[in-house]
Amino acid sequence: MWNEVELKLSIERKSITRLRSHPAIVNACIDKPVTHRLITIYYDTPDLKLLDAGVSLRVRHSCGRWIQSIKTVGSSLTGLHKRMEWEDVIAANHPDFTKILDPVLVKLFANQNLRDALRPIFQTEVRRSEWQLAFENGDKIELALDLGKLTAGKNSEPISEIELELKAGHVGRLFDLALELQKTIPLTLENDSKAQRGYAYYRTTPQCVFKGNLPKLVKTTDANSAFKKIAWECINHLQSNQDMVLHGTDVEGVHQMRVALRRLRSAFSVFKKILGSKNNVALLVELGWLSNALGKARDLDVLVTQTLPAIITQYENHAGLLKLRDIALTAQEEAYVEVRTALSSQRYNYLLLSMAAWLENERWREGARDKKSHQVLNTATATLAKRHKQLRQRGKHLEHMHPEARHAARIAAKKLRYASEFFASLYPSAKSRSFIRKLSQLQDCLGVLNDITTTEKLLQQLIETSPNIKLDEVQHLFAHWNVSNRIHFEKNLNENWQAFASQKPFWCSR
Repeated sequence: MWNEVELKLSIERKSITRLRSHPAIVNACIDKPVTHRLITIYYDTPDLKLLDAGVSLRVRHSCGRWIQSIKTVGSSLTGLHKRMEWEDVIAANHPDFTKILDPVLVKLFANQNLRDALRPIFQTEVRRSEWQLAFENGDKIELALDLGKLTAGKNSEPISEIELELKAGHVGRLFDLALELQKTIPLTLENDSKAQRGYAYYRTTPQCVFKGNLPKLVKTTDANSAFKKIAWECINHLQSNQDMVLHGTDVEGVHQMRVALRRLRSAFSVFKKILGSKNNVALLVELGWLSNALGKARDLDVLVTQTLPAIITQYENHAGLLKLRDIALTAQEEAYVEVRTALSSQRYNYLLLSMAAWLENERWREGARDKKSHQVLNTATATLAKRHKQLRQRGKHLEHMHPEARHAARIAAKKLRYASEFFASLYPSAKSRSFIRKLSQLQDCLGVLNDITTTEKLLQQLIETSPNIKLDEVQHLFAHWNVSNRIHFEKNLNENWQAFASQKPFWCSR
């Protein structure tokens, strides 16, 4: 059980005056705000053994006394940080190991070599203003505004952030308060703690692509709890790839963010009977906005990294294809500017805060058609059977279908796959793994055929922006290339369909 739960948000200094007088703070404040100076020194060994152990050790000077704090790494998502923390008053500005009583920490710090190697590695110096807030239902929050700097050796960076720490009550209150503040004050969710920002000067963490985790459900879980768990997994998948899209170079980051959004929107569809339609429409609109922004970049990624390299090699560096590649690269750069602008916008931060508040406060229950708390197993079995039937109906004679009909079959396959992944933990793993693997192969093949159609439309748009004779030739080359590819993948499609169709549904008892 976490004993520290706080929401971190960065704030521009020009907005500080508006923050201090914001009605959401003034109306809930139960005492005068207090401002004091904090100097915090973070300790570790030169080779960062505490960081590797998932622990941070700091000594802070506040109000004339020294306080030692040890924290675990914990978790952070949508700016919400959850971790274990142990605080003790100590006599001086260096660690006091006699204050450490937790058995795991005692074992860690019993190592005399580690103790001797501990050194101050970075520090923060801030002026902290604190407001104690109380609400009618008993929720209590400490709002802290930190203004100052972080120093690591010769490096330094400014600190301008808000911490909303839950002192009593429900976590959802943190997000509700942040949403009220963000209506008039630009705020950005901050998933990195001060410790993480300090450690970044000593050890660079490379951007990575993350694939979504399958939710772990049990048969006795009710549908509302299952939806909440699945939705949070989707948001974690989305945010885990955010840094790659903002700062990295792997195009898979955009793809994974888009997949996360598709899964989240699919979860809304799967659980629509328990969701109140009135209060989720706005969220779905915003999820659609973000998906569209990512979709443009993704289509160009496929063209630039997959389609064009293969066809350029086939036609021995045809001048028109090389010209098209230059045009496509420029369009891709522009699409990424749009995506990064979207992910840095207040609209995106408001979407994440809104989604988090909606989930934590379980607001989907308001106006829901079905008030009963059904077991998720009932929802799972009914959903899987329905989506399996839809795919079987749409999948007949796939290889001879018109692209639009085949697209409908691809959507049906995608919906069945997402539902299968959501609920796989409720059924025998061997059966579900085999089914999902065959379904994924079918979906991938349908995806390639859809990419061919998408590429044809995208190609036309790009050529229209820069017409010339060589680009006219490119259209003929692509037409021949696509015909050849379609024939190849349509043959594979039939094989993949037969392999999938032979799989017995894993959700059936027999």
